[in-house]
Amino acid sequence: MQKKITAICLSLLMVFCMSQVVHAASEIGIKLVGQKEGFVHTPVAVNEVAVFPIAQIFNFLDPSGTETVEWDESPPHSFVSFQGECFRITHGLTEIQEYELDESGACINPTGKLYQLEAPATYLDDYRLGIFVPLSFINDIVGNSTYGKKFQTHYTEDGNLEFSLLTGDGTGTEQTANPVTLAMQINNPWLLTEDDGQLFDDSDHSVTPIVKNGSTLLPIAPIIEQLGGSVSWNNKERKVTITLNKNTVELWIDSKSANVNGVKKTLTVRPTVIKGRTMLPVRFITENLGARIAWDGEMQMVLIYNGGAEAKESDWLVYGYKLALLDGFQKQEDNRQTLADAVKDIQKEHEKIQYNDNDPLDYQRNLIHIGDTVGKGTFSGIVKEVRGAKVLVYWNRASFLVEKGKEEETALLFGIDWLNNQWMEAKTVTIEGSGY
Repeated sequence: MQKKITAICLSLLMVFCMSQVVHAASEIGIKLVGQKEGFVHTPVAVNEVAVFPIAQIFNFLDPSGTETVEWDESPPHSFVSFQGECFRITHGLTEIQEYELDESGACINPTGKLYQLEAPATYLDDYRLGIFVPLSFINDIVGNSTYGKKFQTHYTEDGNLEFSLLTGDGTGTEQTANPVTLAMQINNPWLLTEDDGQLFDDSDHSVTPIVKNGSTLLPIAPIIEQLGGSVSWNNKERKVTITLNKNTVELWIDSKSANVNGVKKTLTVRPTVIKGRTMLPVRFITENLGARIAWDGEMQMVLIYNGGAEAKESDWLVYGYKLALLDGFQKQEDNRQTLADAVKDIQKEHEKIQYNDNDPLDYQRNLIHIGDTVGKGTFSGIVKEVRGAKVLVYWNRASFLVEKGKEEETALLFGIDWLNNQWMEAKTVTIEGSGY
């Protein structure tokens, strides 16, 4: 199994290293901190003021963001809606009218409220890109939304847009949310965030999440710290106190009793200490602290979402790949490495290999033979024929990371022709099993 995972990681690595996604100069990056990233049309200058595609930005932040372009009207204008509010924005004008929305989402009656822009709204040559307005108006609307989420806007020095979700602290004061997603796996020493990872214990890689009596126990301190909370230990009482999201949980080692915000509760499994690390039941802790948890039994993987972080279907594949990569290529000389470190090290070793047009050498410079099982990405196949540095592969196996029924669709991401024979450059695949 370890060899299989290692081969999957190498194959995935090749795809990520060899592929480059090129975005046109007419796009800038847009990011909802801790949740997702994308691209919108680049701003243009009107009277020396940068104007942005308002509907594209609204739709990125929330699916309710829509635009209806009335191009044939005089003057042309758009009705743009966002989280229960609607605005009539007219080409060439600096005044915006607020409208009511009916139950179908159509803009019906003006409310009488007006907004003034610092530069006129405008369409580009292709009106289908939507109407463009100054960022100050967008910031005003998303930061003071009446009916939905509120966002803080940041236009970065490198010309990209960043938005942070705002949350109330109970006093009417808005604070920037801190969306955090954590990923971990049973018997895997790594704790991953969206951008990086750390070992549960720098000095002992055997400290990992475990399953005990049907419950998942985690080394709790690094998890709570990543979520933005705190953990304290009372040695005399053998008590652990955890604080997060204005919730407090108290637990005692080897006891099923717990206090949650002063209310007594009973655990299904006792907290314990293993190798000096306090191991606590993950579901009880996270759910009573206001976080959300997801579990995949086949992958033996746990995902924790906090601070408004949103679960994505791709999380299992993305974090599963990273966890497997880090677990498979742990540096012996360094007890802490980032995912980027591992990628660079493997790529450096690969670049040392000298290939030719005669020998079918795989990604690790192993000689491929007919009958070998080779892998690329999350897929495997049997070598049917060898011609010089090329191999004919019949792709017929997908790893557990690929959703059932979506093998063909996923295979295309790796340039694989699912359930068909396909000629491949030998150096782009990795031997997973020998049939020689």
